[in-house]
Amino acid sequence: MKTGPELHKRNDQLANLFNTTHIKYTVFAERASWVQKAIKKKFAAQLATKKPCGKLPGTFCVLTIIQNSGEGVDPKTLKQMTGFNKQKVHKILYKLFKHGEIRIKPGGLYTGVKEHIEYPLGE
Repeated sequence: MKTGPELHKRNDQLANLFNTTHIKYTVFAERASWVQKAIKKKFAAQLATKKPCGKLPGTFCVLTIIQNSGEGVDPKTLKQMTGFNKQKVHKILYKLFKHGEIRIKPGGLYTGVKEHIEYPLGE
């Protein structure tokens, strides 16, 4: 069994170990943030990719890309061009297909409908 002074000495050692570890971690975190800022500054132009359709909403952006493509576009390419995640691209494609705005060609290529007929409401 340890006596009071031995426990006090052991607690001081643990406190010193904690403090030095905490200081080293803080310095590391600061250096990591400096490196991160430097990387962002150097590659800012590459990181700031523009969407091909400006400020259009997602559905219109995807529809514009599909309509401007000659032979069609696959979902992977749409994901890369728009920066949307896979699920969002698939939801948009489903919505456009459901409303008759696009068609699916063999091989999974999506193409725009050349003759889109607008039906009047109520008929």
